Amino acid sequence: MIEILHNPKGQQHPYEQGAEERFPREPLAGEKFTIGIVTRPPGAAKSVKVYTHPPAVAVDALLQADWQARMEEGVGAEFLDRLVRVEQDVWHAELTAPPVGKKLHYWIESEGQRTADFILHGETWQISVLPDHRIRQIFNGGKPAASLEKIEWLTDGSRARRVRLTFTATPDEAFYGLGERFNALNQRGEILDVRCYEQYKNQGKRTYMPIPFLLSSRNYGLFVNSSRWMQFDLTASDTWTLEADFEESLELVWFTGDNPFEISGQFTLCTGQPALPPLWAFGLWVSGNEWNSQEKVQREVTLAKQHAIYPSVLVIEAWSDETTFYIWNDAQYQAVPGSQSFNAADFQFSGKWPDPQGMIDSLHEAGIRLVLWQIPVLKKQEGDHPQHAADHAYFEQQKFGVRQPDGSLYKVRPFWFRDGYLLDVTHPEAARWWMEKRAYLLEMGIDGFKTDGGEHLWGTDTLFADGRRGDELWNLYPKLYTELYYQFAVQKKQGDALTFSRAGFTGSQTSPVHWAGDENSTWEAFQHSILAGLSAGLSGILFWGWDLAGFSGEIPSAELYLRSAAMAAFCPIMQYHSEYNQHREPSHDRTPWNIQQRTGDERVIPTFRYFVNVRHALMPYIWQEARFAAQSGQPMMRALQVMDSQASPYQYFFGRDLLISPVVEEGTTTWPVYLPQGEWCDFWTGRHYPGGKTHQVAVPLDTIPVFVRAGAEIPMATAQLGAFVPLTPDPVYAKRFS
Repeated sequence: MIEILHNPKGQQHPYEQGAEERFPREPLAGEKFTIGIVTRPPGAAKSVKVYTHPPAVAVDALLQADWQARMEEGVGAEFLDRLVRVEQDVWHAELTAPPVGKKLHYWIESEGQRTADFILHGETWQISVLPDHRIRQIFNGGKPAASLEKIEWLTDGSRARRVRLTFTATPDEAFYGLGERFNALNQRGEILDVRCYEQYKNQGKRTYMPIPFLLSSRNYGLFVNSSRWMQFDLTASDTWTLEADFEESLELVWFTGDNPFEISGQFTLCTGQPALPPLWAFGLWVSGNEWNSQEKVQREVTLAKQHAIYPSVLVIEAWSDETTFYIWNDAQYQAVPGSQSFNAADFQFSGKWPDPQGMIDSLHEAGIRLVLWQIPVLKKQEGDHPQHAADHAYFEQQKFGVRQPDGSLYKVRPFWFRDGYLLDVTHPEAARWWMEKRAYLLEMGIDGFKTDGGEHLWGTDTLFADGRRGDELWNLYPKLYTELYYQFAVQKKQGDALTFSRAGFTGSQTSPVHWAGDENSTWEAFQHSILAGLSAGLSGILFWGWDLAGFSGEIPSAELYLRSAAMAAFCPIMQYHSEYNQHREPSHDRTPWNIQQRTGDERVIPTFRYFVNVRHALMPYIWQEARFAAQSGQPMMRALQVMDSQASPYQYFFGRDLLISPVVEEGTTTWPVYLPQGEWCDFWTGRHYPGGKTHQVAVPLDTIPVFVRAGAEIPMATAQLGAFVPLTPDPVYAKRFS
């Protein structure tokens, strides 16, 4: 029998469309649109017709392709084995959207088969009279420099579902923020949406962490208090526009002030008091996907000690059975009913992790905290796994997952954990059940969770236990998910715990810390990561880091690795990580000893050690500035360009006093450093430089340009920058720049 497929919105992929969709998905009244149709098996359909009412016409669909090879979103060239070849015929037919207030019914017939009716409502944009009660504006600190000039509503004649607002701008106005953005620091000339999305490397304008806060160089900030889809068009010379989905109304919250960081801080505090991570979070973080056994972990810790490079946090991603994601790999146990949880005593540990308790205790004795990897997905059942089967059955019975409109459980649509169930984080009993499964890990002594993922929700009409739908929660979901883990861990560990998250949204500063996600080991990715961190900081994500020198692809050169390490030493979170989880030769680990061995550059280990020790020496300053950030909501990484347009987009203050100018280009021995007005001192040499101009500074591989305003005092743990000192918040030395 022939199969006819047409799904107007497809899988609701945020950026790509399938062959069976409508193009565009929501055409305006009177606009031509295309019906995408798939028939299977290929060659079975000799003709396909689309029928409409009204008017009662038949349109011939034209054959476009006899098959379609589709690469799943987010899959790189190194994963070509994931290429899915779909055997089907693809057809297109062109129709016209109905007038406003009217409906168009259409269906598809082929070889005696008929689809159900599809209905399209006629919609158009209509201008509103100002003011409009559906737009609520709240002003903090006075009226902003921008004013609302025009309101338009996307309506079907009876109800509007989207609004477009036009604001005044000046030709030289710069725009910053909007979450973690990899494409640029100043977003002038860009069109950016607010949509949480998992983009595997090369993020461009896509982001794991969209935040609807726009900071203008005209000393105002705008927070759009909504978690639904929206888009900022910042391209016009004298206006900019905001387009947003809404329910009953849309709330705009304005902030004004003389200092952009204070404006950013006002927004951050408005959306949640930032949580201060524990002191140990500011030491060196280390991990690698190949660290998938206790022996491997202990080997890397031993090598770190041998090279006098002392980590503070160790992250293990490949620790679990890769099915439940809460049981140590190779552990022996008796399966229990899905409603029940385990204690550590219920397991006999063997194989790759023969003594996880001993490992945890040993790490703690060495001053190293342990963080374990997690996702918010109940993986699809595969193979013989009695415990996962029991959990799966209980999860289904209790309806602990996000649901489809018909009440069935939503299945993950992206490739990563496809067809798994997504935990409903708004369901109190589901959340309790999920976390209790992991409670024994905290009782064993682990110190937090790497809460990966969170971008798995695509459906706008999916349902949650608290009554909200996917269109309201697809951005908010990662914030709620990491918040669940953070609060559980902090409660279990009496405050001495954290989460390490990739995705987030407005208010995610209440569950620190975050990292920038997947990146290649390239100079371009290095540059984009700095922009991402600076944008995130302006948007309320204060405690942020990245996989220094990238985690994917070929290993970085020694030069890229050390330039990245130098920048990461002056970043809220300093960590290295590598991608592959199968042992490969040569190794792709981003440890300094592996990079030195692979590149043959004997400078790698001593230079990396030096920058880690500098960070330890600066810990009293870092801790001082971390506390200030948590109290004020102002970022630890402060983009200089938002204060002075002459600065490079890669320059930033680390805290309030250290001005950092990372070297982000290959093969350079001198680097241009712009210094704002005033008198400045080189942090390393004490040499004075006049501000208001650019200086060419020598940058050997063991140096990063760091400047301090004359008269400042930097609290330190020691006067010897290259010598190791334990992590301490207490200064014993103050470096004065006079």
